This record gives sequence, structure tokens and C-alpha cells, in this order.
Amino acid sequence: MAAKVKVFEVLAEMLAATGNVPVFGVTGDANVYMIDCFSRVHGGRFIAAANENGAALMALGYASVSGRVGLATVTHGPALTNTLTALAEGVKAGTPMVLLCGDTAPGDRENLQKIAQHELILATGAGFEQLNKPETAAADLARAIRRAQAERRPVAFNFRTDLQHQLVERPIEPLPMNIARPAVTPGDDDLDNAVGIIASAKRPIVLAGRDAIDSESSQALIRLAERIEAPLATTLRAKGLFGHAGYNLGIMGTLSAPAAIDAIMRSDCIVAFGAGLNFHTTSEGAFVEGKRVVQVSPDAAGIGRGHTPDVGLVGGTVETVNRIIYWLDEAEIAPSGFRGELPTDGIADYPEAQPGGEHLDYIDMLSRLNDLLPSDRVFVTDAGRHMVKAMQYLEVEHPRFYVQTASFGSIGLGIAQAIGAAAAEPDRPVVLTTGDGGFMLGGLTEFNTAVRHGLDLIVILCNDNCYGAEYAILRDKQMDPALSLFDWPDFAPLADALGGRGVTVRTAEDLDIVREAIERRDRPLLIELKLDPARMPFW
Repeated sequence: MAAKVKVFEVLAEMLAATGNVPVFGVTGDANVYMIDCFSRVHGGRFIAAANENGAALMALGYASVSGRVGLATVTHGPALTNTLTALAEGVKAGTPMVLLCGDTAPGDRENLQKIAQHELILATGAGFEQLNKPETAAADLARAIRRAQAERRPVAFNFRTDLQHQLVERPIEPLPMNIARPAVTPGDDDLDNAVGIIASAKRPIVLAGRDAIDSESSQALIRLAERIEAPLATTLRAKGLFGHAGYNLGIMGTLSAPAAIDAIMRSDCIVAFGAGLNFHTTSEGAFVEGKRVVQVSPDAAGIGRGHTPDVGLVGGTVETVNRIIYWLDEAEIAPSGFRGELPTDGIADYPEAQPGGEHLDYIDMLSRLNDLLPSDRVFVTDAGRHMVKAMQYLEVEHPRFYVQTASFGSIGLGIAQAIGAAAAEPDRPVVLTTGDGGFMLGGLTEFNTAVRHGLDLIVILCNDNCYGAEYAILRDKQMDPALSLFDWPDFAPLADALGGRGVTVRTAEDLDIVREAIERRDRPLLIELKLDPARMPFW
């Protein structure tokens, strides 16, 4: 007969069975026994956050970089409501994460933390799984993890406080929690239509999105682009995928380089793999107007989420590319010749900075920091006015090492996701760009979390003493921007007080201090750029 164990012990064992995936969280009465067992009995890695939203965001950052389901846990009531922004961010970003949240016992009417958690969670767009009864605890949690992976969104696993100490039989065998995606080849009719569009194109572009960034897919797309003599481009979230390939346009969308924009506007066909074709990628539709579009996605839900393609193919990138090239060769279709109209490289380059005057030039600082920062970095961008140029001028080796945190349009989500990214890649330094408002909103407390857990984190804090978007709106309307201005404290001394190290950059000469600080860092480092709000670029 199987041994009897408590429900919280079952859940702790299930978490340990995920295979060295850390759990991020804040403990309370509903989850403290589970996390104690996970850490003490099973040797699991628990990363204690300063607040619950930070914990959920850390799990998102971990999932984005690792490619695995992120795990976070909070207690009930206000702890759960604190995570709603993170859940919405994860839904909009399509990031798989399971939030294990306690819930108040149904008969506990006077409990101050009682709230309708089910309705709140569903309002964010996240999935919901309930621990139905003690005997199904393992199966219920496994189902939540599988759903998060399959649906590519956060799923909340809700468990009542009164069930934690119920005795159940220990599961004899671990339950399957992962889903293997089968190879999929698109149907013949859709494939024929796609091949016909590609064969007739005179200036095609091959576009890669986040769902096509694995090594086999990227090599397949390079083969296809060479076969049809098309330049390569990526979405923002696939940034850096073709960094060393010829005829690379870089990012396609509102962040495109000037020469790339010219090539995109002259093209007549976009062949997109693993890209949602949202309004950013299509530049509000301008980049696809008058063009034939073929969209390839690993699942039907990815077709037509943004721009509606002329042909949508459900299939794997490698399988689809192989079939397209096969039929192009069979029909002896000649290459387009579009590459002959373009330079081999440099077309993705952004304009050089034009520093001058008494204030720091933000673009100049980014260009210099790009060379000073470790090249093997993971790069995370917080939302804010500072982010657009940071996305353009700071490079990454591979899109798996890039995390953008603005899918919900909220500032202040960056530092927590950077901590999750650091947990996923402990041998790589993590570089975060954030604004002064975002750091005060969500970064100050979690910077100390990075200190407590000894993470290799470099924060570039762009301090123009204001909420930048609001400053720009008021200024452009010839209104007084005073409402957007803030007299923040100096941030570098705050970083020191929180256990890290801070350096302040007021002039370009201060970068010598930055170089030394980066080379000698032994704790989280904050680099504060003192910027003029009137000279900060928006787009």
C-alpha cells in the first residue's frame, strides 16, 4: 500500500519533478509548507521575491529565456491581486507560466483575504485550474503545467488552504507534464498556393518571428532566402537571429533601419515564419500594403492574429521550407534577383549619434555602452520612452537572449523579468535598460532581490527625471510638462544602499568609470545616465 503524505508534500514533489526549474514567489499561510518541503526535502531552488507581481514576472522572464514553463507561487487574496499585471503581460506576450496560488477556504467567510480569485484570473486572459480534491492534486497540477505549455500563456493553479494538510496516497509514478510537439507539414493545396506566390515574386523578403528562432529553423530560413535571393528580416522578438548572415535587414517594423525601410517598401512579397504580423511588425500596415503575404505558423492559432495573409500554412518551419524549396526546384523556378539590388551588409545599421552640447546624447551613450557591455549578455528592456533606441542600438547574440517586457504597455516590469532571465542563464550577465519612473515603480525593491540571490545583473537606468511619454505629449501640445517631472533621488547611492554598486554618468568621460565597474563587478551594478528630458528621442 502506498505511503500516506500530505497534499502540500505532493505538490512540493511535483514541483521538484519538473527538473531543476526554480520557483519564484512570496510565501504566506497558503503556500509556506509547500515551499518549505520543496526547498528543504527536495533541494529545490526557491527565489524569494520582494513582492508578488515581481515573483510572477520573474517566472515570465525565466520562461522567455529558457523555453520552459516558468513557476511562481503566492498566497491568497491581496497576494493574488498583486500578480494581475504580470498575468496580463504573460498572456499578451504568449509566455507559458504556472502561478500556484493559495485560496481561502470556502467556509471562512470572515477571512480578510477572501476574494473571487477565479473571476480575477480569467479577466487577465490567463487560464485557471483548480485543485479539485486532495486525491487529484498531482494530476491537477500536471494538467496546469501542460496547459501553460500547450496554450503558451499563464495558467493559475488554485489550491485551497484547508486542503493542504489532508492525507493522500503518494503518487506511484510521476505524471507527464511536458508535451512533445509533432512535426507538421502543411497541406498540399495551401502549399501549392504559397509556392505559386513565392515563384512569381520579384522582390521577396523572408521574415522570422519568435516561433522560428531555433538553430534548425534559422538555417532552413537562410537556405530559403538564398534559394529565392531574398533578404532576411526578423520581428523585434527574433532580434539578432540573422546577425552574421548576408543581406540582413534586421528588425522589420516600426524599429527598422532607414535603408531596411527602403528595401521593405520596394518588396512585393513577405514570407513570414513564426511571426504574428502585428501592427508593430507591419508598421501599421504600411509594410504589407500591396504585397502578397505567406504566413507559416506551427499552429492554426498563429495564422491571421495580426495581418491577414494571402495564404496561411500550418506547419513546422523546417518541414515547410523543405517542401517549398523542393517544388521550386521541381518547377525550375529562377531566383528573384532581389539581392542583386541590395548591399551585402550594413543595410540594418542605424544612424550614428551626433553628440554635442553640454548634455549626454542618449544614442551616443547606447552606442558606446554596446561596446563596453559583455557581448555574451542577456538583454532585457523595460517599457518607457528610453526603450525604442535601446532596442535598436544594443545587440544580442541570439533572440533567445532578448526579453522585451512591454506587451501590456506597463513600465516597471523589467527588473523582475531580468532576475528570471538570470536564473535561466546563470553563466551569462543580464543587462537591463529601464527608465527612472519604471525603476521607482517596480525596480527598487527587486534590485535588492538580485543582490540577495547573487545575480550578475547590470542595470542601465536612463534618468531624465520624468515620465517620458507624458513629458513628450505635453511638450508637443505646447503645454507645461511640469506634471510629468519628478525630483528623484540620485539612484547610484540607492544601489549601494541596497547592497549592489552604483555609478553615475554625467559626461562621456565618466564612461571610463563605467568600464572599470563592469570589469570588476562582483554584485548587481546600476549605471545611472543623467539625461536631459528635452533631448531624449521618442522614436
